Amino acid sequence: MKALIGGNILTENTEKKDKDIKIVELCRVPLEDEALAIESLLASCNIKCILQSDITRSVFPFTIDGLAEVRILVSDKDLEKSKEIISENKN
Repeated sequence: MKALIGGNILTENTEKKDKDIKIVELCRVPLEDEALAIESLLASCNIKCILQSDITRSVFPFTIDGLAEVRILVSDKDLEKSKEIISENKN
């Protein structure tokens, strides 16, 4: 069986591999700008990530006790490499 996703043809093997991927939390940051910078840094190293937050920033563009934190999620297979990349690029 083949599926077309984003212009790419996926076979059953690819679909099975996708089901085996576990998403884990890499870190939390207080600002969306910081999350976007980390996302860009990881993307430059071919690591995909997901940015997740519990609150809509356009309504409440600030953080109160971690309420608007952005969680950065990566594949468990990319976790260690992602941590290394972030620690190497901290200011």
